[in-house]
Parts: sequence; structure tokens; C-alpha cells
Amino acid sequence: MNKCDFDTLQQRRGTASVKWDVLSDDETLPLWVADMDFRAAPEIISALHERVDSGVFGYALAPESWRQSLARWLATRHDWTIDTKWLVEATGVLRSLGAAIDVFCSNGDGIIIQAPAYCGFLEVIHDHGVELLESPLRRVPSHGEGDFSYEMDFEDLERKASDPRAKLFLLCNPHNPAGRAWSADELRRAGEICRRHGVFLLSDEIHADLQMPGSRHVPYAKVAEGFEDTFMTFWSATKTFNLAGLHASVAICANSKVRDRMRRMHSKHGTGYLNTFSFLASSVAWDKCAYWLDELRTYLHGNYLALVGFIRERMPSVRVADLDATYLAWLDVTAHGVPSWELAQRLETEAKVKLSPGAMFLEPEGESFLRVNLASPRAMLMEALERCARMKAGKSILTQHK
Repeated sequence: MNKCDFDTLQQRRGTASVKWDVLSDDETLPLWVADMDFRAAPEIISALHERVDSGVFGYALAPESWRQSLARWLATRHDWTIDTKWLVEATGVLRSLGAAIDVFCSNGDGIIIQAPAYCGFLEVIHDHGVELLESPLRRVPSHGEGDFSYEMDFEDLERKASDPRAKLFLLCNPHNPAGRAWSADELRRAGEICRRHGVFLLSDEIHADLQMPGSRHVPYAKVAEGFEDTFMTFWSATKTFNLAGLHASVAICANSKVRDRMRRMHSKHGTGYLNTFSFLASSVAWDKCAYWLDELRTYLHGNYLALVGFIRERMPSVRVADLDATYLAWLDVTAHGVPSWELAQRLETEAKVKLSPGAMFLEPEGESFLRVNLASPRAMLMEALERCARMKAGKSILTQHK
């Protein structure tokens, strides 16, 4: 029997929600920014209530209990044993990325990223003034329930890693927005390329726990044993358990010199000080809420299958990427001849549905994509899709063939 209710839409308008309160009106449905419209697990809510009742909210230190909670989670869930001394806390993965760029890069240096790529990465890279060395993923036939998938282009990755400007490789594992859960062989080969050229690897694994049924996350660390000085991993409970507003993450790094420099960068920018609620919520999530995640994953998979079925029936010229992990569907709408920025704007204005345009994510040149957040009650998702299918522009721009 299911314990969790993912079908009830929570009231989020007027709560200072990035996802809901930037909308132009009360009719628009948001399926864009990556947070979930689901209540957190009751154990987390209860623990936070108890902490609030204490009435004291002073500065907080990262407790060893929090570190041990993460270590147990990684060992139990991912067969990955860590030393809690390896953890460098930060207010978010993007803050850790910025610190790593400051540690490894100077003027003229570059960072390799595989495109399409999460827009937040691109903003941080731009703000730090380093060169973006883009290594496009290669589109391949579907291996799952969608219409197509992606694989790494290792020849291109080798070329980018051999560039003397390349100091870092940012691996998105699992990949946002492509939806790939990388295999051990793929991760091993990418790591070998980086080591061959002296490129330090950053593995963003914030979506690691959000695997679709039948898919399994492989931590990069599992294929790089013996080379612990050559990489670090970014991890957080916030995406998994819908705690993004509490701002808590860690960089897991065995290299003590790199850890020390990361901490100095966080201290310099004030990004290494978490709040007491973030420690508490993360610990409770890892210690007590695996059941909630298991039910969530099943529900999200159901949403993905519902989206695929609807699109094939009502919007047949749209193509959907396989989804191994994350709750973000990647739609190819190239057939409609409308740039993704324009298409997303028209959907928001005319259909009252807010999606993310693929142009934000370095979509391939000449192609047009939309990213859809599946982490909402199914009825809301289906209503949003129905609005898109009904939208009139002579005919619906999503159902006609051009």
C-alpha cells in the first residue's frame, strides 16, 4: 500500500516560489524549473517542526551525524564507501562548481562540458570568465521507452581534453537535460581520457537518486578507484527529496589539498555556511525516507510514460528522449520549424503552459527542443499537455507537420 500522496496539488502561488510566482497570471501551469510540486516526506516535516519549536536559530556547524547519514546512504544505496573527512559542504552544487573553477583555472583556461548542458552550469562558467570547451553528445537510437537517446562522443572529448586550455571536465551524471544514466564503461572511458591529459574531473551527481525503474546509478568514484586525487563528486539531498530551498550540498573529494583550497574559496565568497534546517532535513531524508523516494520514482516513471503516450497520440511530430534518470523530459520539436525560445514563449502566452526552451541548454545548432518538468501531480501534467495540443496558431504548432 502506498504511503505517499503525489496526486494532490499543493498551493504554491504566493509562497515566494520561483517556479510559480514568476508566472504572469494564475492560469499558467509551470513545468519548467527543476523543483517538485510534492510535499516533503512526513518525517522531514516533523523534524523541522520540532526544530522550529526550539525557538533558537543561531549559526550552525556541519554535524558529524549529518556526514555519517550521507556516508550510510552512499554505502547502502550506491555501494560507495567514503570517508566523512572528504566532505566539503556548500550552499549548492553551483557554488561548488564556482569554487572548483577558482581552484583550478586562471585567465585563458577552459572547462569541458557536454552539450546539451544544464543552463546553470553555463551561467557559472560565464560568470567566472573561463573558456567553454563544448563537447556535443551524439544522438543515437532509443534504448528505452522514448524515441532517441544520446551517447558520449569520445573522439571529440579526447580532442577537447588535449587542448592545453582544458583544466576541468564537468560530467553531468545522470545527465540534465538529456536524461542519460551513464554506464560504468562510459564513465571509465571518460575518466581515462581526462587522466591522460591531466584534466581534473567534476562529477555532478545531484540527480543520482532519481533513477527510473530498471536503471541504476553508477557513481563516477566506483570506476575511478585508485585515482581518487583526480576528481571530486557533487552530491545533495535537495533535488531528490524536494528540499532545494534549504540550500545544502557537498563536494566529495579525497584530495586533501584540493579540499583545503575549496574551503578557502567558499570562505572567500561566503558559500560554505549552511543553515541548521538543511543539515537536519538532509539527515532525516537519508536516514528515514528511502520509502518515499522509491514511491516517488515509480510515480515519476508513470508520468513519463503518460507523457510519451500522449505525445505519440496527439503530437506525433514531437520526439521524446529516453529517460534513464532525472524527472526532466527532453522533447525534440524541430519538425515544427519554430525556434525553441519563440515556441516556449508562445506556449506560455497562448496555451498558458511554461516550459524551458532548449536554447537555454545549448541545444544542437539548427534544432529546437523543450524541457518538461515531470514532477507534478499527473492531472496537472496531463492538463498542461492537453493545453499544448489544443493551442491554436491556425493549427496547433505542436500537432501540425511543417
